[in-house]
Amino acid sequence: MKNEIETQRQLIDQLYWIVKGSCPDGVSSAKCRFEYDHGYKDGSSSVGSAFSYIKGNEEHFPALNRDIRRPVKDLVPQLHSLMKVHTGGDWNAFTLIINEDGSVTTKFEYPDEG
Repeated sequence: MKNEIETQRQLIDQLYWIVKGSCPDGVSSAKCRFEYDHGYKDGSSSVGSAFSYIKGNEEHFPALNRDIRRPVKDLVPQLHSLMKVHTGGDWNAFTLIINEDGSVTTKFEYPDEG
C-alpha cells in the first residue's frame, strides 16, 4: 500500500501534466489556481480553475486545454480529502506554479477561521 504523501504527490503530478499540457511551446512559466468549494448545504461541491502562463514577457489567461482538463474535477476533491485525513488541513484553493527552471511549487489557501 502506498503512503499518503506519495498518493498526494501523484495527484499533484497529474494536475501538473494538465497545466503543462495546456501551455503552448515557448512558455517560460505557468500557474493554475484550483478552487474547491465543498461547503454547500446540500452536500455538493464545485471545482474551479484559473490558468495563466507567461510567454514573451506577457501573461495570458486561457482556459485549461478542453481535451485534457476533465480529470481536474475528480483530482482536486481527491487531493483535498487525502490531505484533510492526513494533516487535518481544510484548504479551499491551491495554486500550482511551474517555475522558469521547471520546478513545481504549490501554495495552499485556507479559509479564515474568524
